[in-house]
Amino acid sequence: MSATATGGRSRVPRSSPAFWQRQTRRVARLQWQRRRALLVVVLMAGVGLGSSGVNAVSAAGASHGVRAQSAEAATINADAGRLASQYRGNRQGLLEAGRAGLAAGRNDATVAEFLKLGWARRLDAALERNGAMLDSVHDQQVALGVAGVRYFASQIHTGLLRAGSGQLITVSLKAQELIAYERGRVIVDTPVTTGRPALPTDIGAMQVLSKDAPWTMKSPWPRGSAEWYPDTPVQMVVWFTQNGEGLHDASWQPNSTLGPGSQNGPYASHGCIHVPLAAVRLLFDWAPIGTPVVVYPGDGSPVADQVAQQSVDAQGNPTSGVRGD
Repeated sequence: MSATATGGRSRVPRSSPAFWQRQTRRVARLQWQRRRALLVVVLMAGVGLGSSGVNAVSAAGASHGVRAQSAEAATINADAGRLASQYRGNRQGLLEAGRAGLAAGRNDATVAEFLKLGWARRLDAALERNGAMLDSVHDQQVALGVAGVRYFASQIHTGLLRAGSGQLITVSLKAQELIAYERGRVIVDTPVTTGRPALPTDIGAMQVLSKDAPWTMKSPWPRGSAEWYPDTPVQMVVWFTQNGEGLHDASWQPNSTLGPGSQNGPYASHGCIHVPLAAVRLLFDWAPIGTPVVVYPGDGSPVADQVAQQSVDAQGNPTSGVRGD
């Protein structure tokens, strides 16, 4: 079939296959252009919605943070008012309450730092900011500082007890006190005796490694050494280091001699922790392998000062040498 010339252009008859092929391509091209335009619109809308969504989430988070801070401030201000009334005319009593709260908060924050609980750092910073207010010459400012110290110390303590598996053993060297917790509940609270100055109990985060009952303590030092001791049987030991430190009973030490200062007395250990028999029995049955054991100075100094005394590595292995009894 021949084409007819018109105005310099060739026209394909509508009945020809070429005409319908051209029409099909034209329709397909128009459909693709429409789909592309629609896709662009959808993408632009999506970007807009996504941006709005992110902004909304950010705004919601910021709003929640503001509300939380407002609630904290309201709680602290209310407690400050009660404290000002309670200690009116007794500035020294108010200061003592604040310093006791600051020391307790610092000690708990130290345990949290040994356990690598990062959330406690914000609370510890707030604790220190409020603690600095205890030096103010204005009673109202002091009351506000004490209230803030009490609030943030309580937050640190509560968070610490809820962390991890819910089981935790802490030993304060200053107080010579062992406390075992399970999901915030005190299981054991007992005076103890830790290592003597020449062989102090290691400081840091360790864990229950093994248990033995009964056991005979054998001196790692040779006879004639200043640290040598004869074979000494104990009923049970909860080991928390690989260099010979454990929680165990000490039948040769009267329970009345346990507690503050006993680490410097005649019954001080060679690094182990002497625990009353009833308490170690409970710990032996209660604490599974892996239970955290945190030994900390407990002197109420800032966290950085207490952590600087750590004598175990990141895995809880002592770097101080052999211990015993």
